[in-house]
Amino acid sequence: MFKIEQAKDSEIDISQDILDELMRALERLEASTDLEGTAVVSKTGLRIASSETADVVWDIYSASPATLISLGEKISQGLQQGELRDIVIRGTKGYTIILVGSADNNFMLFTNCHKGYKLGYYFHKIRKSFREMEPVLKKIETKDITY
Repeated sequence: MFKIEQAKDSEIDISQDILDELMRALERLEASTDLEGTAVVSKTGLRIASSETADVVWDIYSASPATLISLGEKISQGLQQGELRDIVIRGTKGYTIILVGSADNNFMLFTNCHKGYKLGYYFHKIRKSFREMEPVLKKIETKDITY
């Protein structure tokens, strides 16, 4: 089961059709792998769509990855490593994978897994799923908000 999230008066305007497409993509990704806690989050930290298995403290899923992406981009550029593509966090009980995508994309895909020996397979599935989501994500209108 998947949840659809949309903040009111937010920096992002999403139609129901776009949300439905994103939810189907997340559902396909989790159904074909052992991944869990899959979510699409804006690079500014706003949750767009998430799986039921992502029902945790949303600061971890939203603001924290946004901070990691910002830091990762600065490090990657500072060390002249090119554009940041993904971040992998390894814990004692599993991995968190944050797929960033290209610089012109305002969203990231966030997911978790427990089996390290399948990381190559997971990366293939995650990247393929994100590539399929990118045309849908580009339809989302973002607003510039100053705080």
